[in-house]
Amino acid sequence: MLLDLSEESRPIVSASPMPLALDPDRFFNLKTPGSQEWWYFDALSDDGQQALAATFYVGLPFDPEYGKAAKRHLRRPDRHSAPFPLDHCGLSFRWYRTDGASVPRRGRGNPGRRSQAYSLNSHRRDAFDHSASPFRISIAESRLERDQQGYRLVINAPDWDPRRRISAELRFRPAIGTEPFEIDLGGDGSAHHWILAASDCQVEGTIAIDGPWGGAAEFRGRGYHDHNAGAEALSSVMTRWEWGRVHHDDRTEIYSIAEPTRGPTQTLWLSCQNGKPVRICHQPARSMAQPWKNWFFMPYHGALTLTDDVDGQRLQRWNDHHLDSGPFYQRWLAEFRGPGFRSNRLGISELLDTRRLTHPLFNWMIPYRLRRPGATRPPG
Repeated sequence: MLLDLSEESRPIVSASPMPLALDPDRFFNLKTPGSQEWWYFDALSDDGQQALAATFYVGLPFDPEYGKAAKRHLRRPDRHSAPFPLDHCGLSFRWYRTDGASVPRRGRGNPGRRSQAYSLNSHRRDAFDHSASPFRISIAESRLERDQQGYRLVINAPDWDPRRRISAELRFRPAIGTEPFEIDLGGDGSAHHWILAASDCQVEGTIAIDGPWGGAAEFRGRGYHDHNAGAEALSSVMTRWEWGRVHHDDRTEIYSIAEPTRGPTQTLWLSCQNGKPVRICHQPARSMAQPWKNWFFMPYHGALTLTDDVDGQRLQRWNDHHLDSGPFYQRWLAEFRGPGFRSNRLGISELLDTRRLTHPLFNWMIPYRLRRPGATRPPG
């Protein structure tokens, strides 16, 4: 189904669009066991040499301590107290740079970029602070702020390597026509709010690593921001979720394939111009290449084509270069081709398999990448 949005119309999909009076970054402050919320940012540099992703979490879905506590409470509420999401807030920051060599194309599982910095840290409620007006989220020594110019991210966090520390200050300035968009990607009775807050941003700032193999770099490029919130554990709401985005001229193409645990798969292709949704294709036809597997035997489709059943336009995506590759999550530097593209463009795509997120075979691996700076037991 295709919806072409004129100036007089507003986005309409299977769920009602978000009233423009609502703040796309509003804090849901969900308290149910397993609930999660996050504010996500990513960017690719103009010179193609750097990529970054930053996420502020409340109810960190990748924290096995949180997931196990929620499951125990839901099974035996009389014996186990409910975990408080704010006792599992967190910060993720990843910075990728080229290794200086030419990057092979179409490489199965080829990393393409190497991780210059990696941080996934879990904190307790006393490390969290929030302000609605002006909007601000802070977790430990890092914070996300919004003003009339857009968003300011200040990162000050330990790297996965305890000898190193990451510091960054980045500005995300949304395109002049930016309008938010919201849809429920969950299934029957399991809402998951996906809020497109700023699809197209100019990004600039600095990133520095203090410690072994440290250094600093200026960053200038183009980025993206969305916001997610769900009242149940992610593994209870979805089985798999794939997402991707790419910028081209004044356009941004975004796709999402969500497989709820209850209800049919939701496929969405959203086109924005200068940050404003102008075209929505709900449930486009999908064709996928034969699945490959990464080193953890997690299957993924190297090639994807979405086709609108009304006008035949297509969005194609090739997952060429792994940025992250784990047992339940993968991120790629992907190639895209869409309507009006004169050549393939680089973007970002992700895949989450929540069935593996809670699987005992893989769950034990997470603590090797997750840090708990200054951790103490939660109160109560």
